[in-house]
Amino acid sequence: MNILFHLVTSVGVTVIVTDTTGICKVREGIIPGICAFSAGLIIHGILDYLPHTYPFSATVDVFLSLLVVAALIISSKPKYWLIICLAMLGSVFPDVIDLLPSILNKYLTFDLPVGNKIFPWHWADYSGSIFIGKSIASDINHFSVLIITIIVCYCRRKDFIEIFIKRKYPLT
Repeated sequence: MNILFHLVTSVGVTVIVTDTTGICKVREGIIPGICAFSAGLIIHGILDYLPHTYPFSATVDVFLSLLVVAALIISSKPKYWLIICLAMLGSVFPDVIDLLPSILNKYLTFDLPVGNKIFPWHWADYSGSIFIGKSIASDINHFSVLIITIIVCYCRRKDFIEIFIKRKYPLT
């Protein structure tokens, strides 16, 4: 899937692993950050295993993804930045490791060494990538990513608001 969809899932991951109410004694910091990174990594594998096409070109994907990263950081409270950044990193980490060198070689005419892919969902046998034509399954999977993330954010809306919506005055 495009990086944009992996980053969308990182929003849901952030909201799920962050306890802004304080019920769990760990509200922010490295433990929820590690959980966010791990969950992002696992969800990345699941999404890449499912059948998918690439609705955006690499250039558009990178541009939109950078906008999303900036928007998430700017809109969130600084005490949650570690969790957000680790969720985003976990969500894109497999692509950075396995695909970034070849992408840089292709688009920036670099000559970086490209080795074997480490993550199984990037291997031909386990990848759901569809490079030719359209796919209804892919459209359903992309739509599902967006809907599930929205549902997660709605169900955990108090956490979502606490993390991502800065207020001048607290809610009463």
